[in-house]
Amino acid sequence: MKTTRAEISHAALRLMAAKGYRGATIGEIEKAVGLAPRAGGFYRHFRNKEEILFEAIDAYAAEILSELSNLKNIPQSSASAELTAMTKLIVAHAARHRDLRLVLRRDGRNLRGVQARIRQFNQADAWDVFVQWTKHQLGKRRIDKNVRQHTFLIFSTLALVLYLQDYGEFPLSLDRDEALDHWVHRSIEYLRAVRVANTS
Repeated sequence: MKTTRAEISHAALRLMAAKGYRGATIGEIEKAVGLAPRAGGFYRHFRNKEEILFEAIDAYAAEILSELSNLKNIPQSSASAELTAMTKLIVAHAARHRDLRLVLRRDGRNLRGVQARIRQFNQADAWDVFVQWTKHQLGKRRIDKNVRQHTFLIFSTLALVLYLQDYGEFPLSLDRDEALDHWVHRSIEYLRAVRVANTS
């Protein structure tokens, strides 16, 4: 059973995703969870809406990093299987946090403190997981500019898929799962070609 604090956070993110950060009022959030509007119920749990976003971003980051870390402990039969498992995990995680992702896409640039929090997570943590995986697939001993460029080329497609998923659209009547399977195979072929080119 959710606590009142968790219910407020969930309702706030849902309303902010629908109306925007500034459009979702404290009164509306209180009403959505059965609290008397503008009677102070919100402030017994949070200082402001920004605190909700900070906590949601931190939870989002901790959850995905924990799941990716756990995934490393599960043996996979091939690089393709590893990338497929990683992709399914990331896509499912993004779907569970769709409201937060929509708020950040819409209003993140205009909220200075939130923007810094996002950059810290994206650059220091999640990105490093992808870079390390790419480095391993390329057989590199250290991370250099080329490893980062190859990582970007591969995982930028996944970022586009997550963007389309956030907005509930997938182009050209493509099946998302089939498109992701195709992307996994093409990514592995690309990495193999790079590895061969580097050893020849």
